Amino acid sequence: MLVLVLVAIITFFLSRVVPADPAAFLAGQNASEEAVAAIRAEHGLDQPLAEQFLSYAGGLVTGNLGTSIRTRRPVAQDMAQFLPATLELLLVSFTVYVILSLSLAILAVRKPGGAVDGAVRLFTMLGTGIPVFWLGMALQFVFYYKLQWFPLGARFPIREIAPPDVTGFLLIDTLWLGRFDLFLDALRHLVLPTIALATIPMAMIARITRNSMLEVLGSDYIRTARAKGLDNEQIIMRHALRNALVPIVTIMGLQFGTLLGGAVLTETVFAWPGMGRLLFQGIVFRDFPVVQAVVMISAAIVIF
Repeated sequence: MLVLVLVAIITFFLSRVVPADPAAFLAGQNASEEAVAAIRAEHGLDQPLAEQFLSYAGGLVTGNLGTSIRTRRPVAQDMAQFLPATLELLLVSFTVYVILSLSLAILAVRKPGGAVDGAVRLFTMLGTGIPVFWLGMALQFVFYYKLQWFPLGARFPIREIAPPDVTGFLLIDTLWLGRFDLFLDALRHLVLPTIALATIPMAMIARITRNSMLEVLGSDYIRTARAKGLDNEQIIMRHALRNALVPIVTIMGLQFGTLLGGAVLTETVFAWPGMGRLLFQGIVFRDFPVVQAVVMISAAIVIF
């Protein structure tokens, strides 16, 4: 709770420090002073800063996230629309990077110093240094413009009618309705954003897992296991991996927060209708309530 309170305070005052007037931005260049003043009064921006903060804090206590300056709808309504898309992308990316990072680490430690180990180390070095927005655009160029294998962006084909919103998760909703064709369409739209979002944490976890497993493989009980006649596969999977996972599981959980931060750029590049894109639009249009709400929800997810 203390972290959430601090996040609320910092986000509120940082948004007010920005030298921009959302009312003037929303009214347009040729708007009169009266029109700008009316927008300020409508959203309480003409009140003293202390009163604005008390009103904001009181709304948080009652579950009211405020009203969007741009859309003039309750922010909670926008969050309910955009949050499932982000969670679906995060959960798929998290699953992919956990499975692939552990697989890469296991392949690397089977023969340390070999060709496969060298390739994995090269990937982990490059993967941790590639900016997510550059990787996203590179994937679009190769797999959409050149090969035409995957869609450019969005969450569902534009020319098709999306299935009824049951859970907000397209993969679940399409299977619930028995529409396997729509499920495949939704899955194809997930491929490139998932690769862009999962690559950096996958490279990081693969490197950490490889190093942890190599350290474990030099332990006395591993030499004892080899002396007992266990083959290399049993030693890696039953002994080295299990003991190496103790610190790695903690890091994997923390990396979920990194995925949430990377979702802002990923969703912007791929026009993914999620919280990251909502936050980006909120920043561009100086929509303070939206920015504050997205940061608060993100902080709550990381803490959870």
